[in-house]
Amino acid sequence: MLLNKNNAFIAVITAVIISAIVLIIAIAISSSNFISRFNSLSFEMKDISKGVAKGCLEYARLKLAVGFYGGNETTTISSYNCYIYPIETVGTTTIIKSNATVQNKTTNLKLTVSNGALQTIYLEEVSGF
Repeated sequence: MLLNKNNAFIAVITAVIISAIVLIIAIAISSSNFISRFNSLSFEMKDISKGVAKGCLEYARLKLAVGFYGGNETTTISSYNCYIYPIETVGTTTIIKSNATVQNKTTNLKLTVSNGALQTIYLEEVSGF
């Protein structure tokens, strides 16, 4: 009779320990999924800021195609603000720089185009101007 009580006690304690381990694993997995949600939101905001900065570059390229345009202005692209730095002309190329920030995610783009046709020569993201 004493042996059965010990076996039952061991079975109950084992079940409690296994349940606690499974609960800890479940909490760890769910919290990592919760935290990764914020990382994906951060990536989405960075992607939006990059799109807005590209929109600024295209806006500046359009203004250059119409006539003289010096840049140095803030414009709105899809309810987000971006800044176009003063346009630089270096030899046969024109350099257009833009900056956009969406929820603390900043993108600085530098576009080099050919004079006249305004064809893209090089587009790069830089850390700052």
